[in-house]
Amino acid sequence: MKKVIIVLAIILRAQGLFAQNYTLGVDLSYVNQMEDCNAVYYENGTAQEVYSIFSEHQAQVIRIRLWHTPDSGYSGFSDVTNSISRAKAAGMKVLLDFHYSDTWADPGKQTRPRAWSGITDINLLADSVYSYTFKVLSDLKAVNILPEFVQIGNETNGNIMVEAGELLYPLNWPRNIQLFNAGIQAAKDVDSTIQTVIHIADPSVATWWFTTAATHDFANFDIVGLSYYPEYHDIDVSGVGQEINNLKSQFNKPVWIVETGYPWTLENNGDADNILGEASILPGYSNPPTIKSQKNFLINLTYAVISNGGMGVIYWEPAWVTTTCTTQWGQGSHYDNATFFDFSNELIEGIDYLSYDYSQAPSTTSEVSFYVDMTDVEIVEGVFVTGNFTGTAWQFMTMELIGNSIYKYSTTMQKGSEGAYIFTVKADWNMELYHEQVPVECASMWGTHRKYVIENDTETFAYFWSSCESIPLSVETAEAQVSFSAYPNPFNDQLNLDIKNDDVISIQILTLDGIITRTYDASTRLIDATFWQQGMFIIQLLNKKGMVISRKKIFKSVN
Repeated sequence: MKKVIIVLAIILRAQGLFAQNYTLGVDLSYVNQMEDCNAVYYENGTAQEVYSIFSEHQAQVIRIRLWHTPDSGYSGFSDVTNSISRAKAAGMKVLLDFHYSDTWADPGKQTRPRAWSGITDINLLADSVYSYTFKVLSDLKAVNILPEFVQIGNETNGNIMVEAGELLYPLNWPRNIQLFNAGIQAAKDVDSTIQTVIHIADPSVATWWFTTAATHDFANFDIVGLSYYPEYHDIDVSGVGQEINNLKSQFNKPVWIVETGYPWTLENNGDADNILGEASILPGYSNPPTIKSQKNFLINLTYAVISNGGMGVIYWEPAWVTTTCTTQWGQGSHYDNATFFDFSNELIEGIDYLSYDYSQAPSTTSEVSFYVDMTDVEIVEGVFVTGNFTGTAWQFMTMELIGNSIYKYSTTMQKGSEGAYIFTVKADWNMELYHEQVPVECASMWGTHRKYVIENDTETFAYFWSSCESIPLSVETAEAQVSFSAYPNPFNDQLNLDIKNDDVISIQILTLDGIITRTYDASTRLIDATFWQQGMFIIQLLNKKGMVISRKKIFKSVN
């Protein structure tokens, strides 16, 4: 009984890590303007209301920027009121982002509104901040669309609300803190339930910034907000998680990534240059980027955030598609390669990060299978596959005949890896005699070799010898998934199996890294686990073609 209690405690502790509430969402500040320029958003070929798209994909919060008196009217109070109303109608919360400017505010620019130009008395400027913030929120509250979260400034790394010609750096902490405090107080005076956010860019400087700010009588704001763009911030996903852990421990406040962005292509849908390019691509992710690598980045980032105690992630402007509109950036979209819509405005997979199950760590490895159809091909010594995945010295890996002249080789690779591969009929480097002649149309590597890109939990590369034609074969669809039971789970000395399918040929036990540790005959119904190490494993069933047709996670408890 004691062993069972210990195992349950371990499981409940792991589940408790994610029992906390985390908040995921998107910034849709550009949507009204894009729709006024005839942008239409599609899901599965059908036009959809864009706020409904994000709500149905489990976005919890919409972030909206507010400029004081913008030239175009977009991002002004009336436009923002419309956006907040749409978000609330779709059942989502709102983070209202006060820029305290008539235009963009960021680490390189923090120009105060023209309405406050010429104010030299810091007390008078703070009073202007308080009055403006109080009025905006009071007016929203009066029409029942009060935002749940309020951001006091945007990417406020430097001095805030400066006059033209004034310096952004070095920081005048007493001045800045007085202005922050005025905004925080105004929000709380309108409604004490409003959660206030202080937002800076770059997680790697956040601990220093907030530690220094705390020495200057900073008001008790609620949430630490951060921007993270790999293009501009020299820190990887793991590093972001560590910084969030540090901030949460030191300040005992929720930490929220309120802006991030990652491209799904380096192509451009129009003449406007994109602000995210190849410098965004992190090691371990596809280059050039793909729809799948954008999704993987967001899932990995979000898991790193919440597993380190963070509050969640908000994706910046996923609906800023190309139109004929002219924004302050120029005509068209400068972000169309990083949205959640392709160049036909069709929804893509990046949005799935909102609904991902973060109770389990994202897999970092992929089960990869290579297949080649050798029908009518003379086999000299055997059938082999070689490539970058075998190491720098390129080994010849023997492929197994699985029937109908089809050969297979399976391995495990890291997600994000890519390289060249080729099939051969002898373990020999004479390419002319023993290697397939890959047509130029699919010889993506050096004009002679095929290319693999690893992005999914399972990957299949299946072709006819010396052809671009793929074999009609898929690990996911070739066979119906077999339902089976493995019990008890967690288990100790013995694991019972209940399998009712004649197509199962073998049973495999793998580590979570995809390493096969044990193989059993299909008739096995009782596994002796007395000498197994404690931990999580994968049990999978293979059919007569060597394909995985069902798999489960199992937990070996203490002996």
